[in-house]
Amino acid sequence: MKDKIINLLENHIEKIVFAIIGIVCIWLFMTRVLFSPNVVSYEDKNFSPSGIDAYVREQAKDLEVMLKAEQAPQPLSPASSKVEQFVAMLNSPIKKDLDTSLRLPLPYHTAEGAVARGTYRLPEIGEVSGVEAEHIRAVAYVPIQEVTPENPYDGSRSEPNDIDLVTVEAKFNAAELYDRFYRCFAGQDVPVEARDPCLAAPVFAAVHLQRQELLDDGGWSDWQDVPRPKTDPYKKMFRIIEDPENLPPGGVRVRLLQFDDPMMQMELLQPMAYQIASPDEEWFPPSLRRKFVQLRAKEELEERREAREQEREKREQENRRGGGRATGYDSRRSSGSYDTSRGREDYGRGGTRPGGRDRGRPGTDRSRTYDGTGRSARGRPGGRGRGEAATEMDYYLTDREAARQPSSDDVYYELHDLLITPRTDLSKLKEPLTFWAHDDSVEPGKTYRYKIRLGVFNPVAGTRRLSKEVSTEKDKVILWSDFSEMTESVDILQRLYFFANDIQEAAKRVTVQVCKYVLGYWYSHDFLVKPGEAIGKIMENEAAETEERPRSPMLGLSRLEYAPPLPQDRAAVPEEIDYSTGAVLVDAVRVDDWSGPRTLEPRQYYDMLYSYDGATVERMPIESRNWSRELQTAFYEIKTAQRESPEPLRAWDSSVGGGKRRRMGAGYEGMEDYGDYMMMEEMMMGPGRR
Repeated sequence: MKDKIINLLENHIEKIVFAIIGIVCIWLFMTRVLFSPNVVSYEDKNFSPSGIDAYVREQAKDLEVMLKAEQAPQPLSPASSKVEQFVAMLNSPIKKDLDTSLRLPLPYHTAEGAVARGTYRLPEIGEVSGVEAEHIRAVAYVPIQEVTPENPYDGSRSEPNDIDLVTVEAKFNAAELYDRFYRCFAGQDVPVEARDPCLAAPVFAAVHLQRQELLDDGGWSDWQDVPRPKTDPYKKMFRIIEDPENLPPGGVRVRLLQFDDPMMQMELLQPMAYQIASPDEEWFPPSLRRKFVQLRAKEELEERREAREQEREKREQENRRGGGRATGYDSRRSSGSYDTSRGREDYGRGGTRPGGRDRGRPGTDRSRTYDGTGRSARGRPGGRGRGEAATEMDYYLTDREAARQPSSDDVYYELHDLLITPRTDLSKLKEPLTFWAHDDSVEPGKTYRYKIRLGVFNPVAGTRRLSKEVSTEKDKVILWSDFSEMTESVDILQRLYFFANDIQEAAKRVTVQVCKYVLGYWYSHDFLVKPGEAIGKIMENEAAETEERPRSPMLGLSRLEYAPPLPQDRAAVPEEIDYSTGAVLVDAVRVDDWSGPRTLEPRQYYDMLYSYDGATVERMPIESRNWSRELQTAFYEIKTAQRESPEPLRAWDSSVGGGKRRRMGAGYEGMEDYGDYMMMEEMMMGPGRR
């Protein structure tokens, strides 16, 4: 029976398939064609695809009948007059005889109608010259909150921390720019009806700083924009916007009103640097910092010479009292406590040596206070040899009159002359305007170079008030100067080094000395590392006296806590130091080669193999005699820097911080308004100085 069914299916399979296909086709025709579920909504009714055609055809016939009958269109109801209602709204309950016949003034249709008529040509901005870059490594008060206009730098929470700050300085002829703007917008060549003195005063819009980074292959990266520093409260407002459509509400005119403020121009052109906490560092613009370092180095040498002279005179007096008998004092030890390397300075490319601290320090007087300009009581003009009762006015007058030899104090006066103030008239500057920008985003161990340019607002941006020659530039919000020349390369030295000092050949265990720069000083620790182990780890600082010294704010606080001022008589010594290098010791291999200055001689030593990522293996010779000259120089300079004992950090004196007093500088504390400031400057510098 089963075989018969199978044979029947085999003989009639094609007929069965055709029957199934026919049934499916009939079902589709019935459900999808004759009785289609698709409907069309029209005039709040649902129609099938065929029904909508019939309905539209019937409407067309009705319209045709109406047109043949020439029926007139039905008129609309006339609009009611609103005059009486409008007059009733204008009637005042106090004054009934209001004249409603007067026409109210209407706004102009375009922005051009509200100002004088005419077209203008755009001035050339000029060139930026005298570009310089300088690097400073120091301990500074780094904000741990976002700095905004409502939460300024001097009022925000901050903590002492190490920073690498590069300042790029340049010069610009502002007086010549004012002349060009006047000739283009209000000069003799401009029609009388089109002259506009409001447009003739340029307003600086941006300081554009760019940098390149030196790559591992020796080439340079593409130019990248440098962001404004963390301490800038107006970094969002100073964001460069060149397209009129991207401007905030109000457009160029509102931006002009915002930027045309003395304080805003000061913050844009000469932004405040970090509050320096290091007791032996000062921030200056690059052109003044190098001069300051040189003068301080000379002064330190002179101070050491005077100290030796005084010590020799003291010994001679003791010898005379003792009848000429020898005191047993070794005169060669009289200068043993003076580190001659402390007067050195790396004048190469900007930046510090691996010692981590720029030499030429302004002194270590613990009684100094910070006044907001980077100036301290120790380095303040007239700060030495004066009683506390002497006034700041007396400091300025007596020191300026009594100056005979060039002194580091003179640099503060030069900085005072460079700073623009609320009363500075840029159009009357006899010397080029000095402006600068900061880069606090550099990374240790890298090399950079910079270029900078200056931007001025286009007062007629987005309008049709430009002449045909420059009509294509109507959408330029900012008129730029040319970029300056590139600066010399700036080397940012490492804050972490490690050196392979010794090896246990049998166990291949290497003694590695790790050096870390923390809070302005170098610390080191020896680690005995075997293959497969990481080089360095967090260690307790043996030099820290936890019961007498405060814990380092950098290591002891979270980012949400506030770092209280450190005691003035205590140094910030970290309790723990993170010596982690991120490298792992791979192996130590024996090397046989030839070496020698003149005659090559065979030598045998070990190389320490280590890796950061497990893929690339690097090597370092073990023992200092086998190191490269650069590695030896770094080691001995760090060793020399470690002889310096930590000194107390400078506290942040909030009574003299902030923008206004920062611009006034030392000697203006306690002044409450700009009137006092101007009177003080007139007495100091003489009337009409600027």
